[in-house]
Amino acid sequence: AEFHGDEVLGIRNVSKSYGDKHLFEGISLKVEGGERIALIGDNGTGKSTLIKMIVGELYPDDGRIKTGPQVKEAYLPQIIRFDHPDWNLVENMMAAKKGLSAQSARNRLAAYDFRGEDVFKPVSVLSGGEQSRLRLCMLMDDEINFLILDEPTNHLDIDSREWIEEAVEAYDGTLLFVSHDRYFINRFATRIWELADGTITDYPCGFAQYRQMKAQEEAEKAAAPKP
Repeated sequence: AEFHGDEVLGIRNVSKSYGDKHLFEGISLKVEGGERIALIGDNGTGKSTLIKMIVGELYPDDGRIKTGPQVKEAYLPQIIRFDHPDWNLVENMMAAKKGLSAQSARNRLAAYDFRGEDVFKPVSVLSGGEQSRLRLCMLMDDEINFLILDEPTNHLDIDSREWIEEAVEAYDGTLLFVSHDRYFINRFATRIWELADGTITDYPCGFAQYRQMKAQEEAEKAAAPKP
Protein backbone atom coordinates (compact mmCIF):
# COMPACT_ATOMS: atom_id res chain seq x y z
CA ALA A 1 0.00 0.00 0.00
CA GLU A 2 2.97 2.31 0.57
CA PHE A 3 4.00 2.03 -3.06
CA HIS A 4 3.13 4.78 -5.49
CA GLY A 5 3.05 4.65 -9.28
CA ASP A 6 6.29 3.43 -10.70
CA GLU A 7 8.28 3.18 -7.47
CA VAL A 8 10.75 0.34 -7.98
CA LEU A 9 12.50 0.25 -4.60
CA GLY A 10 11.86 1.68 -1.16
CA ILE A 11 14.58 1.72 1.51
CA ARG A 12 13.15 2.86 4.84
CA ASN A 13 15.35 3.70 7.81
CA VAL A 14 17.79 0.85 7.18
CA SER A 15 20.76 0.10 9.46
CA LYS A 16 23.44 -2.60 9.36
CA SER A 17 26.36 -3.45 11.64
CA TYR A 18 28.85 -6.28 11.91
CA GLY A 19 29.90 -6.57 15.54
CA ASP A 20 31.33 -3.17 16.53
CA LYS A 21 31.53 -1.97 12.94
CA HIS A 22 28.56 0.21 12.01
CA LEU A 23 28.28 0.19 8.22
CA PHE A 24 25.35 2.57 7.97
CA GLU A 25 22.24 3.63 9.83
CA GLY A 26 18.95 5.36 9.20
CA ILE A 27 19.17 5.19 5.40
CA SER A 28 15.96 6.06 3.55
CA LEU A 29 15.83 6.26 -0.25
CA LYS A 30 13.43 5.53 -3.04
CA VAL A 31 13.94 4.60 -6.66
CA GLU A 32 11.53 5.24 -9.49
CA GLY A 33 11.27 3.45 -12.82
CA GLY A 34 13.94 4.22 -15.41
CA GLU A 35 16.50 5.71 -13.04
CA ARG A 36 20.17 4.76 -13.43
CA ILE A 37 21.91 4.97 -10.11
CA ALA A 38 25.61 4.59 -9.32
CA LEU A 39 26.38 3.56 -5.73
CA ILE A 40 29.88 4.83 -4.99
CA GLY A 41 32.15 4.98 -1.97
CA ASP A 42 35.43 3.71 -0.58
CA ASN A 43 36.10 0.00 -0.11
CA GLY A 44 34.66 -1.35 3.13
CA THR A 45 31.88 1.24 3.47
CA GLY A 46 29.18 -1.39 2.82
CA LYS A 47 28.21 -0.98 -0.84
CA SER A 48 28.06 -4.71 -1.59
CA THR A 49 26.27 -5.29 1.73
CA LEU A 50 23.53 -2.83 0.77
CA ILE A 51 23.18 -4.47 -2.67
CA LYS A 52 22.91 -7.90 -1.04
CA MET A 53 20.18 -6.59 1.26
CA ILE A 54 18.27 -5.20 -1.72
CA VAL A 55 18.36 -8.59 -3.48
CA GLY A 56 17.45 -10.46 -0.27
CA GLU A 57 20.76 -12.23 0.40
CA LEU A 58 21.25 -10.30 3.67
CA TYR A 59 18.82 -8.64 6.05
CA PRO A 60 19.01 -5.20 7.65
CA ASP A 61 19.34 -4.95 11.44
CA ASP A 62 16.65 -2.25 11.39
CA GLY A 63 14.28 -0.78 8.84
CA ARG A 64 12.94 -2.42 5.72
CA ILE A 65 13.63 -2.76 2.04
CA LYS A 66 10.82 -3.41 -0.43
CA THR A 67 10.64 -3.72 -4.18
CA GLY A 68 7.49 -2.74 -6.07
CA PRO A 69 4.88 -5.40 -6.89
CA GLN A 70 5.68 -5.36 -10.62
CA VAL A 71 9.46 -5.47 -10.16
CA LYS A 72 11.44 -8.37 -11.59
CA GLU A 73 15.11 -7.98 -10.75
CA ALA A 74 18.34 -9.50 -12.02
CA TYR A 75 21.55 -9.33 -9.99
CA LEU A 76 25.07 -9.71 -11.37
CA PRO A 77 27.40 -10.15 -8.37
CA GLN A 78 31.08 -9.25 -8.25
CA ILE A 79 32.15 -12.89 -7.94
CA ILE A 80 30.42 -15.05 -10.56
CA ARG A 81 29.73 -18.65 -9.59
CA PHE A 82 27.91 -21.36 -11.52
CA ASP A 83 26.02 -24.29 -10.02
CA HIS A 84 27.40 -26.58 -12.73
CA PRO A 85 30.84 -25.31 -13.81
CA ASP A 86 31.66 -28.61 -15.54
CA TRP A 87 28.51 -28.45 -17.71
CA ASN A 88 28.60 -26.70 -21.06
CA LEU A 89 26.96 -23.36 -21.86
CA VAL A 90 23.80 -24.84 -23.40
CA GLU A 91 23.25 -27.13 -20.38
CA ASN A 92 23.76 -24.27 -17.93
CA MET A 93 21.36 -22.10 -19.91
CA MET A 94 18.67 -24.80 -19.90
CA ALA A 95 19.13 -25.35 -16.15
CA ALA A 96 18.72 -21.60 -15.52
CA LYS A 97 15.59 -21.20 -17.67
CA LYS A 98 13.20 -24.07 -17.03
CA GLY A 99 11.41 -25.30 -20.14
CA LEU A 100 13.95 -23.80 -22.56
CA SER A 101 14.76 -26.06 -25.54
CA ALA A 102 18.37 -26.65 -26.62
CA GLN A 103 17.75 -24.64 -29.79
CA SER A 104 16.22 -21.73 -27.89
CA ALA A 105 19.18 -21.84 -25.50
CA ARG A 106 21.58 -21.65 -28.46
CA ASN A 107 19.64 -18.74 -29.94
CA ARG A 108 19.85 -16.82 -26.67
CA LEU A 109 23.56 -17.59 -26.36
CA ALA A 110 24.13 -16.37 -29.92
CA ALA A 111 22.51 -13.04 -29.01
CA TYR A 112 25.17 -12.79 -26.30
CA ASP A 113 27.96 -13.61 -28.75
CA PHE A 114 28.44 -17.30 -27.89
CA ARG A 115 28.34 -19.20 -31.17
CA GLY A 116 29.34 -22.41 -32.92
CA GLU A 117 31.35 -24.95 -30.96
CA ASP A 118 31.94 -22.44 -28.15
CA VAL A 119 28.54 -23.28 -26.66
CA PHE A 120 29.72 -26.85 -25.93
CA LYS A 121 32.70 -25.78 -23.80
CA PRO A 122 32.51 -26.34 -20.06
CA VAL A 123 31.74 -23.07 -18.29
CA SER A 124 34.87 -23.44 -16.13
CA VAL A 125 37.19 -22.72 -19.10
CA LEU A 126 35.62 -19.32 -19.87
CA SER A 127 37.49 -16.10 -19.07
CA GLY A 128 36.16 -13.75 -16.38
CA GLY A 129 34.59 -11.52 -19.01
CA GLU A 130 32.93 -14.46 -20.76
CA GLN A 131 31.58 -15.71 -17.43
CA SER A 132 30.03 -12.28 -16.72
CA ARG A 133 28.50 -12.28 -20.18
CA LEU A 134 27.11 -15.79 -19.73
CA ARG A 135 25.69 -14.99 -16.31
CA LEU A 136 23.98 -11.91 -17.78
CA CYS A 137 22.59 -14.06 -20.62
CA MET A 138 21.21 -16.52 -18.06
CA LEU A 139 19.66 -13.72 -15.98
CA MET A 140 18.17 -11.45 -18.58
CA ASP A 141 14.83 -11.80 -20.24
CA ASP A 142 12.11 -9.46 -21.43
CA GLU A 143 10.50 -9.27 -18.00
CA ILE A 144 13.58 -7.99 -16.15
CA ASN A 145 12.94 -4.36 -15.26
CA PHE A 146 15.44 -3.81 -12.43
CA LEU A 147 19.08 -4.67 -13.13
CA ILE A 148 21.58 -4.64 -10.24
CA LEU A 149 25.30 -4.86 -11.01
CA ASP A 150 28.17 -5.07 -8.49
CA GLU A 151 31.44 -3.83 -10.04
CA PRO A 152 30.43 -5.01 -13.54
CA THR A 153 33.64 -3.93 -15.30
CA ASN A 154 36.11 -5.11 -12.66
CA HIS A 155 38.83 -7.44 -14.03
CA LEU A 156 37.40 -7.39 -17.56
CA ASP A 157 39.42 -7.20 -20.76
CA ILE A 158 38.61 -4.45 -23.28
CA ASP A 159 36.30 -6.59 -25.44
CA SER A 160 34.27 -7.80 -22.45
CA ARG A 161 34.03 -4.26 -21.07
CA GLU A 162 32.72 -2.97 -24.36
CA TRP A 163 30.26 -5.83 -24.51
CA ILE A 164 28.90 -5.17 -21.00
CA GLU A 165 28.64 -1.45 -21.79
CA GLU A 166 26.63 -2.17 -24.94
CA ALA A 167 24.32 -4.54 -23.04
CA VAL A 168 23.70 -1.87 -20.38
CA GLU A 169 23.18 0.75 -23.10
CA ALA A 170 20.52 -1.44 -24.76
CA TYR A 171 18.72 -2.14 -21.48
CA ASP A 172 15.94 0.35 -20.81
CA GLY A 173 14.75 -0.60 -17.31
CA THR A 174 15.90 0.66 -13.93
CA LEU A 175 19.61 0.25 -13.16
CA LEU A 176 21.50 0.25 -9.87
CA PHE A 177 25.22 -0.42 -9.98
CA VAL A 178 28.27 -0.32 -7.72
CA SER A 179 31.38 0.88 -9.51
CA HIS A 180 34.76 2.60 -9.17
CA ASP A 181 34.98 2.85 -12.97
CA ARG A 182 34.69 6.55 -13.73
CA TYR A 183 34.06 6.05 -17.42
CA PHE A 184 31.22 3.60 -16.74
CA ILE A 185 29.67 5.85 -14.06
CA ASN A 186 29.94 8.89 -16.30
CA ARG A 187 28.35 7.06 -19.21
CA PHE A 188 25.36 5.57 -17.40
CA ALA A 189 24.51 7.24 -14.08
CA THR A 190 21.68 9.75 -13.90
CA ARG A 191 21.85 9.76 -10.09
CA ILE A 192 24.70 9.19 -7.61
CA TRP A 193 24.43 7.61 -4.16
CA GLU A 194 27.61 8.30 -2.20
CA LEU A 195 28.12 5.99 0.77
CA ALA A 196 30.45 7.53 3.37
CA ASP A 197 30.55 7.89 7.16
CA GLY A 198 27.63 5.53 7.69
CA THR A 199 25.15 7.37 5.50
CA ILE A 200 24.21 7.82 1.85
CA THR A 201 24.17 11.26 0.27
CA ASP A 202 21.85 11.35 -2.72
CA TYR A 203 22.96 13.47 -5.68
CA PRO A 204 20.16 13.63 -8.29
CA CYS A 205 22.55 14.24 -11.18
CA GLY A 206 25.14 12.60 -13.44
CA PHE A 207 28.79 12.04 -12.53
CA ALA A 208 30.25 15.23 -14.07
CA GLN A 209 27.81 17.42 -12.15
CA TYR A 210 28.39 15.37 -8.97
CA ARG A 211 32.14 16.00 -9.24
CA GLN A 212 31.55 19.74 -9.67
CA MET A 213 29.33 19.75 -6.57
CA LYS A 214 31.98 17.82 -4.59
CA ALA A 215 34.72 20.24 -5.71
CA GLN A 216 32.56 23.16 -4.59
CA GLU A 217 31.92 21.50 -1.21
CA GLU A 218 35.67 20.97 -0.74
CA ALA A 219 36.41 24.59 -1.69
CA GLU A 220 33.82 25.88 0.77
CA LYS A 221 35.22 23.64 3.50
CA ALA A 222 38.76 24.90 2.82
CA ALA A 223 37.60 28.53 2.85
CA ALA A 224 35.60 28.21 6.08
CA PRO A 225 37.30 29.86 9.08
CA LYS A 226 38.93 27.33 11.41
CA PRO A 227 37.28 27.14 14.84
